[in-house]
Amino acid sequence: MIHGGMTLEDKNYVNQLIPQKFRAKSFFVKENIEAENVLDIIKQNHLSYPVILKPNNGCRGRNVEIIENETHLHSYLKIFGNEDLLLEEYVDLRKEIGVFYIRFPNSEKGFISGVVEKKGVEVVGDGKQTLAELIKYNFRYHKFYPQVFQNTTFNENYIPEKDERVLLSSIGNHARGATFYDSSYKISDKLEDLFNEICSSMDGFYYGRFDVKFNSWRDLENGENFKIIELNGAASEPTFIYDPENFYLFAITEIMRHWDYMYQIAKINKEKGHRFTGREECWSLFKEYNPFSI
Repeated sequence: MIHGGMTLEDKNYVNQLIPQKFRAKSFFVKENIEAENVLDIIKQNHLSYPVILKPNNGCRGRNVEIIENETHLHSYLKIFGNEDLLLEEYVDLRKEIGVFYIRFPNSEKGFISGVVEKKGVEVVGDGKQTLAELIKYNFRYHKFYPQVFQNTTFNENYIPEKDERVLLSSIGNHARGATFYDSSYKISDKLEDLFNEICSSMDGFYYGRFDVKFNSWRDLENGENFKIIELNGAASEPTFIYDPENFYLFAITEIMRHWDYMYQIAKINKEKGHRFTGREECWSLFKEYNPFSI
């Protein structure tokens, strides 16, 4: 990854680093492409709705959408089609986690430093309020009201029965209202063996977070019924820090711990002949990441 994936990495390129059998199908979509050409990609590769569209150079869930039908596809491209996109199959598996994997270049095997479980926007009915009201009056979800109901997938006036759970968005990122839970207690030898197997074929990969969808922990540990939907490199956050039960100082400590891992990896790589990113490159990278701050 360019600069180790520190910012705005090419998601299509990164996907190609992951063995196909482990990842969701994905296809590069050039900026300003005609909708008919995207429809051809969907047809030729035997994809079915829903599908995922997102920026090829994005971060923190920016403009990620579940595309439900052809009409939705046209409207998405009209708004967001002025940049390169990534079209992905929708992986219809129940659970989503982020697995932070680390391996030092002089070690044969790596380890998992933390696991985060992601849960989308979900409301619980009381038999009285409509879906619209359950979102509008929810402290966490109210600001996501426009996204939840923009494509009329859900009826705003539907009244869920008491204790009925309704999942309104399965997109597992903060930008779309997901809640993150620290599931690092789920780390096991079998889970680490699986990710050592996955990463052993990715030459030069030592640090990053895999976003994974799967059906059950047992299946995942056995390497069954799971798909990697994204991989992030040096800019990866140990997102288990965002568990509502965790404290600020815990988060800072974990970030510093992971930055130290990254430095140790870079130091070993430098001893092997690789170089650090120079100051001018870092400055250019900073401006690329945050052009409005200059």
